[in-house]
Amino acid sequence: MMGIKDRWDGVADRQKWSARGTSFMAKVQATKAVWFPPKPAETGKKAAATAKRTTKKASRKTTAAARKTTGATKKVSSKPVTRKKS
Repeated sequence: MMGIKDRWDGVADRQKWSARGTSFMAKVQATKAVWFPPKPAETGKKAAATAKRTTKKASRKTTAAARKTTGATKKVSSKPVTRKKS
C-alpha cells in the first residue's frame, strides 16, 4: 500500500511538474533560437518598438511628476498666511 501511495504523491507533486515544465520551456526556447534565428529586420523593429515604449513611459512619468510639484506649489502659495498673536 505504501508503494502505491508514494507513486501517487510523485505524480501529484506540483512543484516537481512545475520544475519539469520550466526546464522544458527553456529547452524549447533555446532550440527555437538555434533552428529559427530572428531576421535582422524583425530584430530592429522589436528594438525600435521597445525603445519607443520606454521613452513614452519615461516622459509620462516626468510629466506626471512635474504636474504634482506644480499642484503642490499652487496649494502652498494660495493659502493665506496666518500669524500667531503673542
